[in-house]
Formats: sequence, C-alpha cells, structure tokens
Amino acid sequence: MKTLLNVALVLFFSTQLFAKSDGVSKPQFPGGDQALVKYLDNNLKYPEEAQKQKWQGKTLIAFTVNEDGSISNARVLQSSKLVLDNEALRIVKSMPKWAPAVQDGTPKKEMVVLPVNFDLTKKNIQY
Repeated sequence: MKTLLNVALVLFFSTQLFAKSDGVSKPQFPGGDQALVKYLDNNLKYPEEAQKQKWQGKTLIAFTVNEDGSISNARVLQSSKLVLDNEALRIVKSMPKWAPAVQDGTPKKEMVVLPVNFDLTKKNIQY
C-alpha cells in the first residue's frame, strides 16, 4: 500500500525571521523545497499501528542546520501521536546535509521547523 501522507509545504521559522534580506540566505534542502517534499514522500513510512488505529495528525519538528549543513537538535515542537512523532523524527534525522544559512558570506547555524501532516485521506503530497 502506497504511503498515504500529506506533507505540508516547508515553513521556515528562525531567529533571523525579521532580519534584512540583504546578504542573508536561509538553510535549504539539497535541490530546494520540491526536492524535500519528494524526499519525504519517498522515505517517510506511515506507521502500521497508526494506519490500523486510523491515527492522523500534524507533527512539528524543529532542528538546527549547522554551519556545515549537518542536522542536529531534532525535537518535537508539537506532538500528534507518539508513533507519528517518532517517524517524523526518524526521517529528519536521516536527511542529507542541507545548504546552511549564510549571512554576509559566512555560514551560520539556523533553526528550521518542518510540519509533517499524517493524513490517511490524502493520496498525494500537496504543496
């Protein structure tokens, strides 16, 4: 059975949200937002227990993209069900390195928040 997920468009919240856009770039998944959605669609597995129980929900995962693009400090900001949270955390921790945020030509750490919607009624990822 094809994974039935609805992954929300990636939203970026960071400490630099209100910073000037001159000389500042946000962290980015390799290939951009569409590549991130494809990665999640291909790698995220709707947990079997959640399918049987018909559990759905949105999990917000926060993580830090370090200066070298590695992911650290992944954690649940908003929980749906523990089994769904664990799958969302698993996929974030397994992501490849991102392009880090850059300010005035220097890579810097930045927090990213990724909403992951688990929805049994959706057959396709929507963005």
